[in-house]
Amino acid sequence: MLKFILTLSLCFSLISIQAEESVADLKKRGQAFMKKAKPLKETDKVKYYKLRAQGSELLAQARMIENAHEYEKMIAKLDVVKPQKKRKLLAYSHTTGFRHGSIEFGTKMLTAVGQQTGAYEIYHTEDEAIFTDESLAQFDGIMIINATQNAIVSPKARAAFEKFFESKKGLIGIHAATDCHKDWANYKEAIGGLFNGHPWWAKETVTLYNECPDHACSKMIPQGYQINDEIYQYEDDSHFTREKLRILVSLDIFAPGMKRDKMRRKDNDYPVSWVKTYKNSNVFYTNLGHNQSTYENPIALQHMVTGIQFAMGDIEADTTPSAKIGKFPKSE
Repeated sequence: MLKFILTLSLCFSLISIQAEESVADLKKRGQAFMKKAKPLKETDKVKYYKLRAQGSELLAQARMIENAHEYEKMIAKLDVVKPQKKRKLLAYSHTTGFRHGSIEFGTKMLTAVGQQTGAYEIYHTEDEAIFTDESLAQFDGIMIINATQNAIVSPKARAAFEKFFESKKGLIGIHAATDCHKDWANYKEAIGGLFNGHPWWAKETVTLYNECPDHACSKMIPQGYQINDEIYQYEDDSHFTREKLRILVSLDIFAPGMKRDKMRRKDNDYPVSWVKTYKNSNVFYTNLGHNQSTYENPIALQHMVTGIQFAMGDIEADTTPSAKIGKFPKSE
């Protein structure tokens, strides 16, 4: 019987002395895994990332407990609609290459939102065996959260993934969801683009251009909003095109300090978030989510949660491609 990794629930109750002691213990053990991983970075990438994942899991638990009251208040202020029915969301984060340290924390934060608001229930796994017609039938959406390289490999699993979207379901992509499955054309078509480098690094501040300030999935982002996160550019191919995507938010590359030497696109098109229709389903993707701090940012979190609810059918939003409504990259 397939066992799911159910993301640990967050208890928003007063933190007892015992809980505080467990936080210290979680941090200590988490940091020990990180220390053990460090010398393996150049010699054994598989073991290196495995140890870091174990450390990130413990540190994420500690962070959620330690800041529970603050997170509860932040989540309470989110604009969340009542779902039409009980929603189940599969969060999948298997990595076969680079592994983001924010996977564990980001999944826990999004899980906490669902628990506190009732918007959805998340099941988190990195087991490809989940991708069968029978197993996927219980879910209203699939969220690919920072999976990398060949996260779904077997032809049967890929076929089940593709079939899932023939029904009215939802696909949500977070950050590295565009940095995987280079050999899988239908996945690239579903998610909308393929990673082609990140001229804007994780510790840098980027300026956002809200192309659709009245759109349900982007109205929460102020024009010219600045955030620290790693931002991608995308391959110039048939999957990434404004003829198919409704670009919601892009980079304002004309803002001070935004130009980079490794910018490759001649059209200056550097989207951050978009929506689209794939088969009979809604798709929401955001490039935000490399940093842990992004999931603690109320505007970024609102953006993600609204995107999740849109993808699963609880929020209506227009997916008319940008080119059809005359939306093009910002010009100077």
